[in-house]
Amino acid sequence: MTSSETQTEGRRRRVTLPPSASDNSSPSKKNSEEPKRISHSEFQKRVTSDKSNEPVLSCQFEVFGIVQGVSFRMYTLRRAQKLGVRGWCKNTNENTVKGEIQAHRHSFESMRLWLKHTGSPTSRIDKCVFSETTELAEYTYTNFSIVVD
Repeated sequence: MTSSETQTEGRRRRVTLPPSASDNSSPSKKNSEEPKRISHSEFQKRVTSDKSNEPVLSCQFEVFGIVQGVSFRMYTLRRAQKLGVRGWCKNTNENTVKGEIQAHRHSFESMRLWLKHTGSPTSRIDKCVFSETTELAEYTYTNFSIVVD
């Protein structure tokens, strides 16, 4: 059934709608107000591309809870790579995960939210403490890595 047809008590009835400004059935009419759609991969490229005019934000973090033995560092590495975040993370003797993140605002905030609320599938995050956020002129790390003591 198309959008111009309705089903009424078991009978089909064709309803013809008058053309409107948002009707895309006419190829000759293009609505310039409708936003252009982009693919997810194109969106990721735009989000993670190096934006030289934006400052690089940086902070350290420590995640408390069940975060060791649950692949937390590996998932953190994957998320950081996906978002274009740079820095590091490592396990501590106090059964926490510490690290540092550097990124442009959107990726930086996304990574902070992920560290605070999501983590790896089998982890349990009780709290995540972040240091004061600082602005850097440029990145001090080339990528995100897992540090092993």
